[in-house]
Amino acid sequence: MQLNLTGHHCQITPALRSFTTEKLERLSRFGEEITTVNVVLNVDKLLQTAEATLHIPGADIHASASSKDMYTAIDELIHKLEAQIKKYHDKHTNHHHHKHDEE
Repeated sequence: MQLNLTGHHCQITPALRSFTTEKLERLSRFGEEITTVNVVLNVDKLLQTAEATLHIPGADIHASASSKDMYTAIDELIHKLEAQIKKYHDKHTNHHHHKHDEE
């Protein structure tokens, strides 16, 4: 997974980079092959915003979250991405159950 982490009006500290990377690695447990992740962290006065776009084969998944704290915004972002990946995974998983012929 290639991670592109960008900060607008804020500096990406090693701790913030490590926290974001660790959280994003949890997304791979859903079994989807995430090729690229673009994350933008933005500070606008008192509002901290985290946005991410995930590129997986067949789809792009985008989410954003805002909070007064950047770490909280990143946590909320990860929860939103998890929900969207799970929804995508469930849609593309074969749910047809084969009925056995009863005799």
